[in-house]
Amino acid sequence: MGSGRYAKLIPRPSPYDAVVDRLRIALASLALLVPSVVFAFNAYISYRERGVVEPYDIPAAIAFLAAAVFTWRRSMRALVGGALVCAIYLASVIGPGPAVFIAYWIIALALIVQAAPLLRRRVVSAT
Repeated sequence: MGSGRYAKLIPRPSPYDAVVDRLRIALASLALLVPSVVFAFNAYISYRERGVVEPYDIPAAIAFLAAAVFTWRRSMRALVGGALVCAIYLASVIGPGPAVFIAYWIIALALIVQAAPLLRRRVVSAT
């Protein structure tokens, strides 16, 4: 029983998989962090130019920042919440919005969808 001849039958993740998994989660987190920075910067510019902040800029910046941080910490709820907020913003720009925004939200959703199955797995070390 303890001879180890069955040890090769147990699948073990390779170090490459662990690095790629961390990269996918980092990209999903970054895809959620970029809108947070953009909304915060937009709020700052609006305040400097007009003295008023748009009512949705600060809550959107906080929501995306929280989703990015918790996604980095491997929270499935934060990833799904971030995907929902991305989908809402995609739906809001699909008709009248610039093509750049539409492309960004589609790419962000694709990165989030690729990271979703990884959050269900246990964390694997690359060393």
